[in-house]
Formats: sequence, C-alpha cells, structure tokens
Amino acid sequence: MKATVEKKQVEQVTEKEPSALQQFIERNQKAINIGAGAVILLVALIFVIRYFVLKSEEEKEIKASVAISRILPYIENAQYELALRGDKTKKVRGEEVIGLVDIVRKYKGVAPSYVAALYAGNCYLQLEKYSDAVEYFKIALDSKSNIVLEGATAGLGVAYESMGNFQEAIKFYEMASRYALPIGVKDRYLFFQALCFEKIGEKKKAEKLYRTIIGDNQSEFVNEAKAGLVRLGTIIE
Repeated sequence: MKATVEKKQVEQVTEKEPSALQQFIERNQKAINIGAGAVILLVALIFVIRYFVLKSEEEKEIKASVAISRILPYIENAQYELALRGDKTKKVRGEEVIGLVDIVRKYKGVAPSYVAALYAGNCYLQLEKYSDAVEYFKIALDSKSNIVLEGATAGLGVAYESMGNFQEAIKFYEMASRYALPIGVKDRYLFFQALCFEKIGEKKKAEKLYRTIIGDNQSEFVNEAKAGLVRLGTIIE
C-alpha cells in the first residue's frame, strides 16, 4: 500500500537481544498500520456521505460520487484489487462498476475525485504497494477539504514509514496532526511521529512528543507514550 534506508539505528542490537523499540514495533506495527488505515477509510466515508447529503448540482460530481458509492462494498469486504480496477462482471443500471483508478482519471479535478484518490491510496496501503499508495495520496493533497487532507497526509506518513523513509513519514504525520481537530486524533499522529524519531535516534524530539501526549491526557496513546519514555530511559513526571 523502493524506499530509502534508515539514516541511523536507535540502538545497536544483537540477534538474540532486540531493542525494546524493535520489540514494541514488532508487537504493534500491524495494529498501528491497520488503525491508521481505518482512520483514513473512515474520514473518506464521512466525506462521501457528505456529498450525497449536499446533492451537488454539478453532474460530473454526482457521477463521480455515485461511482465511488458502487465501489465501497468492495473496500469494506477487503477486495482491494477489485476496488482499484473495477468489477467488469457486474453492471448497475446498465453501467459498468469502474474502479477507483478510473474514477480518479475520468473525473479528474472535481472534489469527489480526491476522495477516490484517498480510497485508492488506502487500498494500495493494504496491499503493501507503498509507492502506488504515495502516488494516490499525493493526488488527494490537491483537495480543498481538511478532512481529505488529514487522511492523505496520514496515509503518506504510513506509506513512507513502511518504506523506511522516516524523515518523510515524520513530515507528513506532523502535517496530519495539524489537520486533525480532536486532540485525541491529533495525538495519534504525534505518537507515530515519536516512533519515527526513535527509529532515527532523535530521542529528545521523541521525548517531547511523548510528553505532549501525556500532558493532553485525551487519547488511548497516553500509556503508549509513557512506555516510550521508559524505553528512552527518562523520568515520567
């Protein structure tokens, strides 16, 4: 859903004794990535529903929104390849069910096309095709909606982190935190940032973010932030 290498390791480790950070990442990375993907999927769904409610008068926007609605069941059932490429075996009201890639291309420039790009990026993430995910998340960056921009920047953070490009991941997680309105959601991205800082050995920056999360005390990442401080060998006040 190819990459640069890490600039430096957090710790030198032996094969028998992985670092505390490595152990933590191994235990939690899948859940973290799935969680981030779920957030991306959720914000996109909210945005699509909003378009149906508004009933835009622009024919192209209506057609794009309808096309997205027809592909949603494939995403919800984890049929990501079909969601991306479309289902040629089915027709709705005489029309072929086109995939997200074609929706982005066919309806380029209208607001729902950026929602489709956001969905496409998320599908590529789930398929672990990270370069493709980056391509579509960057298309979504042209949206004027903060909700879409939050999803796109968060998705770019996940994609770059998965490719080992932690500096880029940090940049986009920081951007996502600016678009996030609830503090609890913002802290999610601060936590991902902190993990990336740990991975490149920027312990002071990681510590600052962990303390921000703990100080906010408004998300499920408070305990994880405390665990991060323990890994860094700092005092939890």
